[in-house]
Amino acid sequence: MGDKSLTEQMREFLFACPFLKDGVIHVDYLGICPTEYSIDAVPAKKNVKAYIDGSALCQFVFTFGSVEEYGADVDTNLANSGFYENFAAWLKEKSKKKELPSLENGRQALRIEAESEGYVIDARENMARYQIQCRLTYFEKGEEENDK
Repeated sequence: MGDKSLTEQMREFLFACPFLKDGVIHVDYLGICPTEYSIDAVPAKKNVKAYIDGSALCQFVFTFGSVEEYGADVDTNLANSGFYENFAAWLKEKSKKKELPSLENGRQALRIEAESEGYVIDARENMARYQIQCRLTYFEKGEEENDK
């Protein structure tokens, strides 16, 4: 099939998060039943810094979202918020320990982080969609280096 996309590699990495419930991680799709997750790429400039040899410091910006039970029950909504706090802390810890995604095509992960808090983007009577914006920073070798 060929090389894996950054989205696919991030999806594989996120399966290791101990805070995920027994839910599926979709790509660019989120159903209506709790608990499902989705990783969605966000339009953002890829290259943060370009080097003369063609290599670059790059970023992959994405949201990680979920459908969760939601409503007037404070404990349920606190649990949802707590999930995203724990998720952001997990990403921070992974970066600190250098336990980062394995990337292909001359790419090396440098850091993964949450760029926002988890927040509700769509709420219905008994369920809501939450998401958090994240960023993977990585180094990408130049074309000449990839040919070696």
